[in-house]
Amino acid sequence: MSAKVTINPVSQILRDHGLNPGGHVQRFHTSNVLRRIKRYMPYRGGMLIKKTVAATDTAKPLIVTPGPEARMLYHGKVMVDPKTGKAGFLTDDGWKSRRGVAKVPSNRDLVYTTSKNAQAGPYWDRRLKAAEMPVITRELQNYIDRRG
Repeated sequence: MSAKVTINPVSQILRDHGLNPGGHVQRFHTSNVLRRIKRYMPYRGGMLIKKTVAATDTAKPLIVTPGPEARMLYHGKVMVDPKTGKAGFLTDDGWKSRRGVAKVPSNRDLVYTTSKNAQAGPYWDRRLKAAEMPVITRELQNYIDRRG
């Protein structure tokens, strides 16, 4: 007796089950993380959270927070002028910085407002992972089981 077994390539199996980059499983997971990560992001006026989007159409799915303030808020450090060591200077028109100078992180921590998001702080992706990874994993497995 003989048997012939034909197996699809791994890439096709992954694609058929939505496990490829941009597949339905990846899109679900990325949107779930995006929904949950917002609890750990600073919220004063909400613009940082409103600008944060999921980019699932790329080879590597990303959650992107654009804007010059995003880096400072993510790392949780006051950004200063490398020459003066100051965050800015006060003028009649408010706080200003030297034009064209890229700021660098200082050793001073930012103080986050937690009135809207009690868990807000730096490195919000790491904070989410530490606090909710078992729940995220369970939700992803439930999604896969339902779609199976």
